[in-house]
Amino acid sequence: MYAFQLWREYKLSIAEIYALFPTAIPVFVDDRFCIVDIKSLEEIQKKASHMWGVIKIIKIEEQKTDISELIVDNAEAHEWKFRYGLSFFWSWNLKKILMDQKRTLKSAWVSARFVNKNFENLSSAQIISEDLVTRLSDFTIIQADKKIYIWRTVWVQDIDAYSKRDYGKTRDMLVGMLPPKLAQIMINISLPQSLSNRGGQNTVYDPFCGLWTILIESILMQNDEVYGSDISPENIEKTKKNISYTRKNFDNSVKTAEVLILNAEGISSSPYLKKIDSIVTEWYLGQAFLPHSVSLWKITEEKNQLLEMYRKFFIGLQKANFRKPIVICFPFWEIQGKYHYFSEIYDLIKQYGKTLPLLPRIDDIKHTKSGSLLYKRPGQVVGREIFKIKIR
Repeated sequence: MYAFQLWREYKLSIAEIYALFPTAIPVFVDDRFCIVDIKSLEEIQKKASHMWGVIKIIKIEEQKTDISELIVDNAEAHEWKFRYGLSFFWSWNLKKILMDQKRTLKSAWVSARFVNKNFENLSSAQIISEDLVTRLSDFTIIQADKKIYIWRTVWVQDIDAYSKRDYGKTRDMLVGMLPPKLAQIMINISLPQSLSNRGGQNTVYDPFCGLWTILIESILMQNDEVYGSDISPENIEKTKKNISYTRKNFDNSVKTAEVLILNAEGISSSPYLKKIDSIVTEWYLGQAFLPHSVSLWKITEEKNQLLEMYRKFFIGLQKANFRKPIVICFPFWEIQGKYHYFSEIYDLIKQYGKTLPLLPRIDDIKHTKSGSLLYKRPGQVVGREIFKIKIR
């Protein structure tokens, strides 16, 4: 079994795991961890490098409460001083546990030390800098369904390397711009189950590629084909330059990267629809309102401007007989602590298609009533409602 430590938007993390491991059996799920019965470490490692909703992955082979005994056993097997980390997802006092272990190790004449700073759980950066995954010495204790699981980390997301990517710094902070991590998750959850054995390989098309995020992320996920279109010639030129820069400056395996000028309302004429596995996209979400400037009537105006564009897009896909998965974001708005949804979109989806499940059947982890998952940063008015749909 393996435990996946989940991102802040944990439902999207679970959706990503479900998409990449569709046959995996959930053993336990909450807002921190998803424990699944997967047999192959090779399969985990193959797909982990392209998972963006997972912080770290832990291999579970033991159920015991005596962490000191486990540390002593592992430390004695090393010829050098044993450096280890311990993360504790339970109600006990981590400082007390670490100090108790220190005394136990000293009394056993074992040369070892913990690397936890300020007696806190280790961050991904600490695990990487101490090389604990390679050393098999990062341990996690999880309480799940009254069971205690203890074992080692086999993979951790390199958050620092991710944040240092030059092209990502500015656009990730811009209001209204699709965050790279969310784009990556959307690409993963768009993967048809019949292709899940291809790992991260997924040929996607973004018909609203104006901000180019999805195409660039798809390239960096080692997909060998990407396609995009946009109504704006200026955006297409920027996209071409950014694709060229990415291909030259980042490790990638892309062979084909094509974009063209096309109004998405005329999507039926796109030459890319027959070349792809899925559509992954986010159209214009409307104004980037501030809390003091948003109102119900302004939201209504936004809906009226956007609705007909979405309708023509769905009609075009239906006309083209497009039947592959579509992962798409629609806006929702927060006013004085209450969410206001683009409910008119729900009628369009019912008229032209159907929603596909993003989550496995788990009692306590649910979609919204409309079959979507939500993403919204604290303090922002406009959020994203994410659907996976199929045109009838």
